[in-house]
Amino acid sequence: MAVLRQYRIEDENKTQEQLINEVCELRRQVAELKKIVIEYKRLEEKLKYLSFHDSLTGLYNRNYFEEEMKRLNTTRKYPVGIIIIDIDNLKFVNDTFGHVKGDELIKYVANILSSIFRKEDVVARIGGDEFAVILPNVNEKIVQSLCKRIKDNCNRNNNPLKVSVSLGYAVQYGQYEDIKEVFKTADSRMYKDKNGKKWAGS
Repeated sequence: MAVLRQYRIEDENKTQEQLINEVCELRRQVAELKKIVIEYKRLEEKLKYLSFHDSLTGLYNRNYFEEEMKRLNTTRKYPVGIIIIDIDNLKFVNDTFGHVKGDELIKYVANILSSIFRKEDVVARIGGDEFAVILPNVNEKIVQSLCKRIKDNCNRNNNPLKVSVSLGYAVQYGQYEDIKEVFKTADSRMYKDKNGKKWAGS
């Protein structure tokens, strides 16, 4: 109480101008704190975004993809389709034209994929030349049509670099206990598609 009385006496002894200046200073400090909080939240959101996204393409990264595979492996989301997409000639492009052109090719394919799939689908870059998509609540016929659409869009591209991709898919109706088995099946089919082609450096 004695301390409070001391502050009251000190405030009473201050001029109006001094009190106004102190209030202005407090307001300035509060405004600065607000800026710091806003910047902190912005950086926190950016860090969260980077932890789940591929820096080159802006698509989801492998970590996020694997977490979503687990989350979506539920009967409420069945059937769940997985498509694996691999750029056939990326190594050839990197070796012949340089990694800048290779990055352009990766981003080009990423844009094609982004334009095809729904908002609820998980489109991710899971490796250097490899992409994967999780599609909840789809049947095999839909997945097949989407695979065809991917290949058609790549074949009629306007990119001066020839774009070709290999695809594999699998659909979870509940027959796989582990969702990773769906991924493995799709991946195996992708390599089967790839091995049927003869690309220099692919």
